[in-house]
Amino acid sequence: MNPIVSGKFTTALTKMTKADALAPIVALEGTVVAGRTYQAYKRGKWDEARERFIEETMGSIVWLCGVGAMNKLGDKVVAKILKSGGKNFDVGTDKILRTPFENFMTKVAPKGFNSKQVALIKGAKVLTSIIITNLFIGFVVPKVNQALTRHVIHNRNNAAENKSSQNPSFKGGGISAINAFTNAIENTNTGKLLSSDVGIAGGRMYNARTKEERREVAIRDIGSIYFYMWAQGHVINLMNLVESGKASRLNPSTAQLLTGHLAEFLQDREMSVEEFRKAVLGQNVTLPAGFEFETAKQSGWDKFLKKQPLEVIKLSEVEKTEKNPEILSRAREMAKLQPERVGEAVLTKQQLIDVYNKAEINKPELLDKIFTEFTGGAHKEEYRYISNKKLYKLKSEMEQYVDTLCKSAKDGKITKEVLSKAQKKNLGLSCLNFITGFGFAAAMLSTYIPKIQYYVTKKTTGVDAFPGTYNYKEHKVMDA
Repeated sequence: MNPIVSGKFTTALTKMTKADALAPIVALEGTVVAGRTYQAYKRGKWDEARERFIEETMGSIVWLCGVGAMNKLGDKVVAKILKSGGKNFDVGTDKILRTPFENFMTKVAPKGFNSKQVALIKGAKVLTSIIITNLFIGFVVPKVNQALTRHVIHNRNNAAENKSSQNPSFKGGGISAINAFTNAIENTNTGKLLSSDVGIAGGRMYNARTKEERREVAIRDIGSIYFYMWAQGHVINLMNLVESGKASRLNPSTAQLLTGHLAEFLQDREMSVEEFRKAVLGQNVTLPAGFEFETAKQSGWDKFLKKQPLEVIKLSEVEKTEKNPEILSRAREMAKLQPERVGEAVLTKQQLIDVYNKAEINKPELLDKIFTEFTGGAHKEEYRYISNKKLYKLKSEMEQYVDTLCKSAKDGKITKEVLSKAQKKNLGLSCLNFITGFGFAAAMLSTYIPKIQYYVTKKTTGVDAFPGTYNYKEHKVMDA
């Protein structure tokens, strides 16, 4: 394959398979709109098909872009209120490592506003974005759609010798916690989309014309949430588990960068698996005595799962204890993988261990290159928040990839050919797993969920008709 084409394909596949990725959901929407419109036409012909197409299309646009677009507009308003010179900031935090909100309050220091007030303003902006988006998608779109159907039916009936038509009736109409909520909506696609789901399901159910239509909306919209948000990832994890015994797999773009680095390290030589593994992954090291770390306060959930708390140390403290210039040089470079915390460089305990474990995979320049591609450079921006867990999950996947690569060397030798084959296999399996997960979610959303809602309506009413326009009371009287 052409290297340029291969690179673009690898990048595209990575965007489609990243956790919290929006791209696969956008792609899913194409199949959902087409599939649900077709299923609607099979049952209710053009009236139901038109409503479904308009509702799904408008719903998709607002669902995917509404909260994000309103947030960007709100950012401009917040910048004017705080007179921050257009500087935007995240409010997520690792508590002791990445602290963009504290950095902003220290360096920009909006006059006349304290931390709580700024957090409330930021939270109010996000809440307003959610409310406006939900009102539009849950109340405006259904009303417009139903009015259009009434208009079409009215004109059709007038053309058919003024036959009377039935119009459907309408019903009338603490800083840490604030910042956690705000960050979830601002900086995660899952948060943005789930915040709109309330308006989609609630608004459409409220504006349903009959109880039968309301039931269909509930089945369709509430039943779709899992398949939109998590089904693809769960299928991909299951496929990974079957293929390698691990639920995760290194994304294709990082695998490509890592393979390039390892090829440069290997040059034209071959190495034994044992030699290669030790050079690339290193070995277990014990930190010298004397280092004192700050420990982040854990959530109750993390305590329940018995997760290790995040520990950090100031670079200045490392410099007081360690005198080896090579170690200090690596520590300084490692500290640059995250922005300074209120003006002071820090490292995590794991980063300091990696400083002493002089392995290829722990080189700060390699990690910086990979993190930059993975986050778009946001991992080093002082007013942005990137979870340390996310970055070091990526690093553990890199280590897992190297371990799998070593096991694939059948003759006990690592060469450039082995590296190339491992990358191609990883790319192929990533592609296969994505197609499987995407296909499963697309089939459920576009075909099987509509079939289920139609089946329930037919089973409960005895009629296979579009409940938005079918008059069950009138037909019950006529049948009697």
